[in-house]
Amino acid sequence: MFSATYVRDIDTARAFYELLGFQQLLDGRADSSAWSVMQHGELSVLLAYTRPRLDIPPLPLLFYFYCDDLEVVTDRLDTAGVPVTRTGHPPHALGGEVKVLDPDGNTVLLGQRERSASQGPAAEDDTSVRFSLLREAAATVSARGGISAACQVHTFDHQPCPHQAEVKLADSGGDVAWVCLTHADEILMTVPAAFIASQGEHGIAEFLARRQ
Repeated sequence: MFSATYVRDIDTARAFYELLGFQQLLDGRADSSAWSVMQHGELSVLLAYTRPRLDIPPLPLLFYFYCDDLEVVTDRLDTAGVPVTRTGHPPHALGGEVKVLDPDGNTVLLGQRERSASQGPAAEDDTSVRFSLLREAAATVSARGGISAACQVHTFDHQPCPHQAEVKLADSGGDVAWVCLTHADEILMTVPAAFIASQGEHGIAEFLARRQ
């Protein structure tokens, strides 16, 4: 299974993923395009570049990767001058979680599932600095003018949700919904194929139509 992302510079992007522990498995170049398959264990990421360059808006979350030893990875990032924001020890990353930006400005989260013996007991997390992906996505929507529609999810008693929609979610089947943050959290926790969609994303069909 491959995850893919378009980048503005294939060499810069490859160097960033090497800091995360990935190694280049395959690559190719042409006059107006380039690609690189980066692999780390069972994970594979396809980096793609095309010229003229695509207008790629930064995403509130591009990837979430788990690390066996988060400190080793953060040390490499620090040495390379990549800013690292520590976001605490959430339940899904008891060994710690950090936020970094890739060379294209997208958010990448790195987590360690369990605390190692050398880390000792976790101090009480400061919830004021904990990264909230949903709130960041909602802030991005608000900065672009927001949306006046109501949340499209009904409550358990089949009543319309009284809250305003704040983020757009989508899934691999092509379904899209504008929802409040409460229902967004519920969907992301219970629907494995769901993800936060860009507000201005129009899909592959429109991209292909522009090339015809």
